[in-house]
Amino acid sequence: MSATVKSATTWLRTTYAAGESWMLDSRKASYGTAVLRIGFGLILVVQLVAGWGDRSLAWGAGRSFAQGRVDVDELPAFLDLFFNGSAPAWAFDLQYLALVALSVLLVLGWRSRIVIPVLLVLYIALFRTNPFIGDGGIQLMRIVLVYMLFADTSGRWSLDARRRRAARASGTPSRFASWAWLGTLLHNGAVLLIAFQIFVVYVASAMYKIQGGMWQHGTAIYYVFQLDEFSTWPQVTELIGRSGVLVAILSYSAVFVQLFFPFLLLRRPTRILALVAITGMHLGIGVLMGLMYFSMTMIAIDAIFVRDVTYEGVQRRLAPVLRRTWDRIRRRPAALSPDGVEADLDGAGAPRADEALVPAGVSAGPGPVEGSAGADGPDPSTTAPSTADR
Repeated sequence: MSATVKSATTWLRTTYAAGESWMLDSRKASYGTAVLRIGFGLILVVQLVAGWGDRSLAWGAGRSFAQGRVDVDELPAFLDLFFNGSAPAWAFDLQYLALVALSVLLVLGWRSRIVIPVLLVLYIALFRTNPFIGDGGIQLMRIVLVYMLFADTSGRWSLDARRRRAARASGTPSRFASWAWLGTLLHNGAVLLIAFQIFVVYVASAMYKIQGGMWQHGTAIYYVFQLDEFSTWPQVTELIGRSGVLVAILSYSAVFVQLFFPFLLLRRPTRILALVAITGMHLGIGVLMGLMYFSMTMIAIDAIFVRDVTYEGVQRRLAPVLRRTWDRIRRRPAALSPDGVEADLDGAGAPRADEALVPAGVSAGPGPVEGSAGADGPDPSTTAPSTADR
């Protein structure tokens, strides 16, 4: 009996030490949370810009048909201060543009600790004015944005990250250096909550699916494609529906991947399979069923399950390409010589550093004295003869 108790105690201590190390040693999914931040920002920007023309009808003075649902929701009353239907049109437009600007700042990662709370309040205030607009992605984004309040989403690929690197390079001490452990703990806790939330969504969805006869028979995908509201590409869905084997594979694989998604993440080969399959499923939902915002939200959240070393490998491969592209964009435009021929000022036509710039029409003067060339100068025996020599 004592041996069993001792073994259990040892296991508990080892597990606790491993959990403590995981939570406090470093910030996990630093690149994944950055992709999540960028993805959410881009989704909001596209959604808001696309809805600019119909903003008054959807969320402004013209959405009176949805007021009944707003009156009975349980959200805080102070949200009525924003996007009020009775407010002047210019006030509504200013708040709408402010939300667009905050979404852009979220993509850039500028002062994310301040931007995310303000954006969350305005985002909830806007979409609560008309609950008939949107899909499940809006609800899930709202939940994940709450978790992002505690995560360091701007630790990578952001203006905040650049500002922190500059501060470290200059030797400026951080005011919160002694509390870094708390920030790491909150960040990793938020990552766990986001992961748990997505696990609940996938497993619950799969459990609901397997209770239906069409999913059990492997024909559910076919009937989904027969609905007009989910048939954005009827030619493609009709082609898929002609193959009973393909329909069965798609139906069963959707249930399998969702049901076992948490367990497939435990090993690298199955994790790659799960992420590729779940991303393909969401792309299919977005393209073939028209639920693009929902699909992009799910893909952005799934980005936290990709390891940081994978993102770092991709970054190492893409960085030289992006740097060359950026240098090419920043290069001065080509100029035209007096005879109309294009001259590349940054290429072979540009003077070397050891040559003097001489105005047009002025003689360059006598050539170099024989034997005066240094170690890096031209070899007189291989230099082409001048006009005087000929």
